[in-house]
Amino acid sequence: MTFKRKRSETDIESRSATLKRSRHTASPDLLSPLSDELLVRILKFLSLPDLLNTSPVSRRFYDLSGDSQVWKGLYYSRFVLPRALRIPGFRDGSARNGKLHYSSRRTIWADGRRGGWVDMHVGKLEDRSRNWKKQYKLRHNWSRGNCAVEELQLGREPSISETSSSHKMLVKVSEGIAVTADATTGLRAWDLKTKQLLAQIGLDEVRSECAPSCITIDNQNLSSHILEIAIGFTNGSFGVWKFDIRERRIIRRYRHEKSSNGDLIGIAYCYPYLLTATKSVLISLYTFDKPPKMNHSSTVVSENSIGPVSSGCATFPKDVEDENVSNSKNSKILDGWRHGATLQAPYLLTSLKSHTSRAPLALSIRKTATSIVASIAYTFSTLQGWSLGIQDLHLRPPTSKSKSTPDIMTTQLAYTLPVKSAPSNIPSPPATPSRHINSLSSNLEDNDPDGPTNLCYTHPYLLATLPDNTLILYLCTAKANSLSISPGIRLWGHTSGISDAEITARGKAVSVSCRGEEIRVWELEGRAHGRSIEVRPTTKALAGDEDEVAERVSHNETAAAQWDDRRNWVGFDDEMVIVLKESKGRESLMVYDFT
Repeated sequence: MTFKRKRSETDIESRSATLKRSRHTASPDLLSPLSDELLVRILKFLSLPDLLNTSPVSRRFYDLSGDSQVWKGLYYSRFVLPRALRIPGFRDGSARNGKLHYSSRRTIWADGRRGGWVDMHVGKLEDRSRNWKKQYKLRHNWSRGNCAVEELQLGREPSISETSSSHKMLVKVSEGIAVTADATTGLRAWDLKTKQLLAQIGLDEVRSECAPSCITIDNQNLSSHILEIAIGFTNGSFGVWKFDIRERRIIRRYRHEKSSNGDLIGIAYCYPYLLTATKSVLISLYTFDKPPKMNHSSTVVSENSIGPVSSGCATFPKDVEDENVSNSKNSKILDGWRHGATLQAPYLLTSLKSHTSRAPLALSIRKTATSIVASIAYTFSTLQGWSLGIQDLHLRPPTSKSKSTPDIMTTQLAYTLPVKSAPSNIPSPPATPSRHINSLSSNLEDNDPDGPTNLCYTHPYLLATLPDNTLILYLCTAKANSLSISPGIRLWGHTSGISDAEITARGKAVSVSCRGEEIRVWELEGRAHGRSIEVRPTTKALAGDEDEVAERVSHNETAAAQWDDRRNWVGFDDEMVIVLKESKGRESLMVYDFT
């Protein structure tokens, strides 16, 4: 009996093992024997929800589901192809020939920051090193307005004597680097990822009557880890500095003497060209590219005007003084310029003067395939209200050593139809501030109250902010011999006064309200009506700072605290939005990180 019982137990175990083998044979594992390359090809056919559900299956599938080649196709279908189809030239049947469909071998991609098209090949080093899953997450957060916010303190509490407008801080952002300038701390560069100060230099003993008033960045040499910085001052002078990101060092390259033409309220720099604007709307175009021994009496001054002829604008003055430094100082500058550190004194190409144009203005310099275009966007009053104008100066670089200076080939002019804001008996609180940091509209007290408060021009987009909490977008079309501006599109979404806005060449814009935390992201490319997304940040709390965070939240909930906080400037790059915050005279940078 005992032997039979043991045999029956053995039979049961054998039958159970047979059933397990049969069930395993009925649904065999066909994926595990496959190579990683084949599995990646299979995962490319999955939708985004299915891909995310596959990730937790095993460690192997977790790694394969994050492969860049899988997310590259998803990124192309979600973000690149819809943008291409919004371009008129690709809306017809040309998109069906396979040119815009994803291919791992050769695909047309959009250079989002500069607004152009590039070819991204799998074999290229920059494509292999790119984390496409991270890029997809970044663009997804931008489309939803999801980000984390941190506050970067810029310095000590200012004294009562330093709270005037002449001690306000200027900010510019380029690819994760924030550059700040003020009369007290000088010129500084910050790493927005690590929140560390990278470099600092004084602004040549700047006094209260000579404070920074405008700033710009030239990032042509960003691939070489070099940023060129140009700063204008309240005494009419300007300077150029070079920031070496690798060496963490800022070097002064040139400092111009003060001018009697008045405060500089705008500056644009794209080496070797520099464009400045004064408070009295005097525009000067300089070049640093000239022979060492040049006759300064050969300054080029052309007959032209700022603004439409019907507005009665004045012509170029023929007696504009070329305020260069002395010959002895030129020799010292030239010695350093030969070694690539110091620039020689610039040469004044031309000046423009207008008696009817007014702030706000916007300056820009861009390079095309055949010329360099210096643009001035400005405001002027009309009988029907106000209008915006753009004047382009097309420069042809010298083609030989005998041709020492560039030629101004053509001057193109365009302006918008008059705009008259609807009258309102009740102002929209809070009112837009009368002064904008790092804006060419820093003196608006004499302006038409119905006119724009700020202008931002990045070709082909011209964006104006208005006192009624709205924006107007214009599209500029520049051809070889013509310049035109489309009718304006009114953008709605803000519920309080807009302090500042910025726009890129691909139609991505960010605007911020003066009071409160209202920040909106606009995707304007190819859209008949602008659509905005409200930024909804999540505050990063440091370990052990729960009490401080709770106290800060309760403090921000009070109306008095919100009224004291001002947002004076906004800028952004591919990964974050930077807002200059002023609270009770103390300035800081609010970093909204979308990564």
